[in-house]
Amino acid sequence: MLLSSVQAKLRKCERCGKYKRRLYSVENMMICSDCLRGMAFYEALKDGFRDPSLRGDAVIVGMNVGDATWFNPFAQAWTYPLFLWIYFKTKREDLPLYLDDLESAWRYKTPLDRVLKVYIEEGIFRIVESDGRKIIVEGDALKEMLKKYHDRQDVLDIVGAWVSGLIIARLHEEASAPDFRAVNAIVNAIADKLVDADGNIKGEPYTKIASYRCRVCGAMFATKEETRRHLMAVHRVPSDEVMMHIEEERIVIGYLLDYEYLLDVLKREGVSRERFVERMLKFRILVHEDPETPWMLEREGKRYLVVHPAWVRVLARTRAYERELLRERERVK
Repeated sequence: MLLSSVQAKLRKCERCGKYKRRLYSVENMMICSDCLRGMAFYEALKDGFRDPSLRGDAVIVGMNVGDATWFNPFAQAWTYPLFLWIYFKTKREDLPLYLDDLESAWRYKTPLDRVLKVYIEEGIFRIVESDGRKIIVEGDALKEMLKKYHDRQDVLDIVGAWVSGLIIARLHEEASAPDFRAVNAIVNAIADKLVDADGNIKGEPYTKIASYRCRVCGAMFATKEETRRHLMAVHRVPSDEVMMHIEEERIVIGYLLDYEYLLDVLKREGVSRERFVERMLKFRILVHEDPETPWMLEREGKRYLVVHPAWVRVLARTRAYERELLRERERVK
């Protein structure tokens, strides 16, 4: 993707319609940094699924994106083929999903062929012919997801939410598709506050003690008392020297995001803060999963949301992709 940047007082982004001082040329369109970030976010989700080090994070973020856009009418058009496939998978296992059945049920303004084109390009669906009729079957990416999560009872819930998130993120590649403002707000708030321009995480982590390690032999224990007894009984360490041989093993529960800043970004995007918070609480969007840790912390009069680390790691990859794209730019005066 060849990029070039141009500076002006104010120019209209040809993708989102916002006026910005700097635009970038992407495939013969002048787009803003927000749209560029959205494209990078899509690439991070897509590539993350195929990267074992990021796959779980990409699935979690994809599920959150799907939940965040669940009631959006435009999103429903793009996710309807998936949920019809899930219906056939769970309720009508003996019957295939025929293309003409989907066509007869289609009630959306968005053309079905445009929607299916994205599903096919992403490897979610394939269309095959049998006895003169076209059948919608699983593509390679969907097959891989079903294989990896086949041993879970909620496999279709996971797959459905992940595909929804990927498809919604993919719409940044579709020039005429509107963005989803709540997703944009989340992406921008985390990218700006918790990740630097090079893709390094700069946000403050929130950690908790997961276990204790004996520094003498490396043995791990669930509690400090178990470690103390081990040191005294096995290594004959005097009670007043025990603590110097105990090391806390901590895990990252999440990263602290300035809550007021997130609300401000939501407001700039035109998102109802009350509705977003309601949905965040209902679907556990954006927040960590540790049952012992609160979602909100207060420090020196400021409130911080403890964001799921998966979001921060995916946005770190996103910003790295942004950097790579911008390095290719040719500055035009």
